Amino acid sequence: MAEHHQKRNSAIQRVALVLTCAIAFALLAPPRAANAQDAFSCIEELTDDEVQYRIRFIEGKLQDGKKHAARWRYSWMGVYLALGGVTTYLAIDANNDNNDADYFGWGVLSLSFYAGALLSAAIPAPDVWGAKRIRRMDGSTDVARQAKLLYATQTLKKANGVQGFAAGPLGIVGGLTFGVVVGSIKATQWKGQSPGLTAALYIVPPFIAGIQNATAPREAMSAYESYRGIACSSHYYQQEQDSLDFDFSAGPGGARFGIAF
Repeated sequence: MAEHHQKRNSAIQRVALVLTCAIAFALLAPPRAANAQDAFSCIEELTDDEVQYRIRFIEGKLQDGKKHAARWRYSWMGVYLALGGVTTYLAIDANNDNNDADYFGWGVLSLSFYAGALLSAAIPAPDVWGAKRIRRMDGSTDVARQAKLLYATQTLKKANGVQGFAAGPLGIVGGLTFGVVVGSIKATQWKGQSPGLTAALYIVPPFIAGIQNATAPREAMSAYESYRGIACSSHYYQQEQDSLDFDFSAGPGGARFGIAF
């Protein structure tokens, strides 16, 4: 029986390793270059009407995406904290029973969930506060409005970077790598013990990272690409392909998940 469990765990580890490498290669492959103009190169050359139009454009786009960005950020903070609390309780219970295998499994899962909550709180949120700060800036003179447009463009670029990180492949690859490492440690150190928890260590981290990635806001990314197309001309930059828009939120009253095409 022990030999059977060992062979099964070895097979799981090999499959997980191959899957991790394959997905990591696919996700981290260099994207195709997209040609779009520099959004900062001609601010001083724009007429005052053009400056005001671009300020309104950026502020409106950030305002439109604010609700989704804030809901996604705070919902996932709550989800991670709740999962961290549950797994911490299970880890303490396993420790009280002197069950080292389960203590390790639940313990590392709880640490990963708390790390996810901390990361969700630590990532800058220009997509949440950007529109409000732009609106509050002085725009009483031509020079002030140019400075306001510069700040608005910088804020939109930062929001694009934050959302690109949240919707990018690093989270999924990190979840896969973490799952393979901790799952393999438990499978080899405590052979045949609590196989369901061992499987959860392999599956849960990349699964949750995938859901978080799929529901991440992308409005600022789309807005920045569109703005780069009009920053210095009337020609809009067209993205290479459309993407699905996922919306996710959770709270005491339940959860909400939606997909827009």
